[in-house]
Amino acid sequence: MKIGIVGASGAGLPLALFLKQARPDFQIDVFEKNKKVGRKLQATGNGKCNILNMHTEPGHFNHPNYMKPLLEKYPFGEIQHTFATLGIILTNDGDLVYPLTKNASSFVYFLTEKAKEEGVNFYLEERVLDYFVREKHTLLTDKGEHEYDAIVFATGGKAQANLGSDGSLFEVFKKHGYKIEELKPSLCPIKVKEKVKSLSGIRHEANVQIFASDIRIHEEKGEVLFKDDGLSGIVIFNCSSIINHLGNPDVKVYLDLFPKVSLVALVKELEDSYKKSKNLFLDAYLVKELKDYVIKVSGVDLTKDNSKTICYKLAKAMKNLCFTFESTYGFENAQVTQGGISLDEIDENLQSVHEKHIYFAGEVLDIDALCGGHNLTWCLMSALIVRDALK
Repeated sequence: MKIGIVGASGAGLPLALFLKQARPDFQIDVFEKNKKVGRKLQATGNGKCNILNMHTEPGHFNHPNYMKPLLEKYPFGEIQHTFATLGIILTNDGDLVYPLTKNASSFVYFLTEKAKEEGVNFYLEERVLDYFVREKHTLLTDKGEHEYDAIVFATGGKAQANLGSDGSLFEVFKKHGYKIEELKPSLCPIKVKEKVKSLSGIRHEANVQIFASDIRIHEEKGEVLFKDDGLSGIVIFNCSSIINHLGNPDVKVYLDLFPKVSLVALVKELEDSYKKSKNLFLDAYLVKELKDYVIKVSGVDLTKDNSKTICYKLAKAMKNLCFTFESTYGFENAQVTQGGISLDEIDENLQSVHEKHIYFAGEVLDIDALCGGHNLTWCLMSALIVRDALK
């Protein structure tokens, strides 16, 4: 059997190896428009390659009901075992799972060379332009035509075009009649309406809450990085995902800069510090730029208000720093893509319900998740699903 895989991605590259391991007699060809394979995979986990999470749950995904039976069928242990049979050893830091090397480049190198060793063929710098469903399915590329018994599209989404995910084949899929859920950048910084340029580059641990139309919809602790026009950091990336799935409601983001201390306790601490130095009492808590911003938004008048009023207003602002969501950053700053081929277009084996022997795997489908290895977990799970369907 001849299988053509389009995209040497976080789903496509492992799939080629998984398939060849299961069926050495199959001819497996992988098409990649870039010079190198797995460019986006090499960037994951800041280059440390956070490929899995030990406790991935349905609620981490945009379609939890769809993911629940799949996570039961392909739990962490199943993926770990599959890697072990290939000689890949995993390690973990809390729930985050990495290759033992904690190096994305070496992980991609191993997968690629192992695939070549097993007989997988790679067609690099060859762009797929279209495909035709015939007795033998045909891939049309910028270098010619290739016939296969089955074709798997693992082309990724639209996020980070500089790493190869430009979303160019979605127009082809539309032409073939597929419903495409709206593509949006996800796991990215957000822009806010407030003027925060003075805070650019500052990092601060915070408890982050999202309110949509005055209803709290998410809460998470983590480091927040201030940018020229907004907020960043892993906790904010997760917020961007959740906000996108809401549509376009009125969204506020609240930062509690001192979540381990109650408002009452913080007021008391500030009052004690104020007694020791009314000019420097805030400097022990906040860097100058953030201190000046908090003073401004608190509405306090340091020259006229009494000490109790000053400390209460400042503490309240420090515990409830509010920002108004304007938009997410664009695809070039996003880790993943929300949207993609609708789940209505595939069966339980990720095969097209319209075109027999056409499969989809990974980010090209309308599945996305929060940070922490969950998105790559989906890529690897989808590779296993397609492998089991084809073998």
